[in-house]
Amino acid sequence: MLSGLIVKLCKSLYGLKQASRHWHAHLTRCLLLLGFLQCLADACVFRLMEEGRVIMIIVVHVDDIFAVGQKERCDKFGEDLNEMVPVKNLGELRWYSACFYERDVERGLLRISQQRFAEELAAEYGIEWGRSVPLPVSVKLTDFDENEASADVPFRELVGSLMWLATQTRPDIANAVRAVARYCASPKMVHWKAALGILGYVRRTSWMGITFERGVVTGMSMQVFVDADYASKATDRRSVSGGLVMCGGGCVTWFSRTQKCVTLSTTEAEYVAIADVLKEVLFLRQVWRFMLPDASMPCIPVFEDNQGAIQIMHNPITNSNSKHIDVRHHFIRELVERKEISITHVPTQFQHADFLTKAISKESFALHRDFVMNLQ
Repeated sequence: MLSGLIVKLCKSLYGLKQASRHWHAHLTRCLLLLGFLQCLADACVFRLMEEGRVIMIIVVHVDDIFAVGQKERCDKFGEDLNEMVPVKNLGELRWYSACFYERDVERGLLRISQQRFAEELAAEYGIEWGRSVPLPVSVKLTDFDENEASADVPFRELVGSLMWLATQTRPDIANAVRAVARYCASPKMVHWKAALGILGYVRRTSWMGITFERGVVTGMSMQVFVDADYASKATDRRSVSGGLVMCGGGCVTWFSRTQKCVTLSTTEAEYVAIADVLKEVLFLRQVWRFMLPDASMPCIPVFEDNQGAIQIMHNPITNSNSKHIDVRHHFIRELVERKEISITHVPTQFQHADFLTKAISKESFALHRDFVMNLQ
């Protein structure tokens, strides 16, 4: 018994909130001793250089590490790291962060999917099949009785699991999950049925994943698509931003989120959405330059379907329709002037971020999904 006494830990214990931070600090010291350099933009990315060129890149997720490089060099890295911390070499990457990696060396394909997780989740909720779209246009989540009692169902648990899919390998359900997640505080039966409908779609398309391809026309350069749905939230009239970044034939990052401010026009909503996606682009560009220092970083094309937003970026004028726009969004103009990005108009039917902002027809949804996920 240590009644009345305080015990000071000499090192972190497993399970404490500081444990993961201390572990990462220790692992970073070990990697630096092995000659690795840490990325300033993302502290979990490291590179090893020899004779002025990158020979290995490693990515850390808590205590899971995967290395990219020649097999012999990666094996040697595992042996060297094992002398500092106990590690186990699991061979070629197959499973990482609950995602399955399937590689076809001859065809130059890399496919990332979560089929097992999707099927197990559907079995847990008794879902065997579903619709061909996650959220049909006919479903109205706002059509419910305010006096209706909250549904006594595991709504938050299901939405949390769907969010995991939507943020990892399934951009096709991102907008639908965002829409139902708004009702986590007090879900009604219409919201529960909508969430089960999304799960049914996931079960039906559980084999789908994102495929990256060697030899595509765009190569390793980024392509950006951005769109907005103006004043779509009936309660506070906030718009929805949707954006995605393509590289190597597949989508590397995407988002579907409600804007933080109320906009007064479609043009302003699109302008705010562009600012949102460019924040992600600037981060990715820093990571790209760290991993591929010798690769050229050309002007990044941003595809937008609103002519008004494009004009605001190219012509820094002030008028009654645009003078109220927050200055924090105007950093877009500087990027355009420095020719770091180029804003290109694209017809609405080829705006592949459209399905990230609202429910659309089956045909349009399939077109955008197949392009973004590079379904073979």
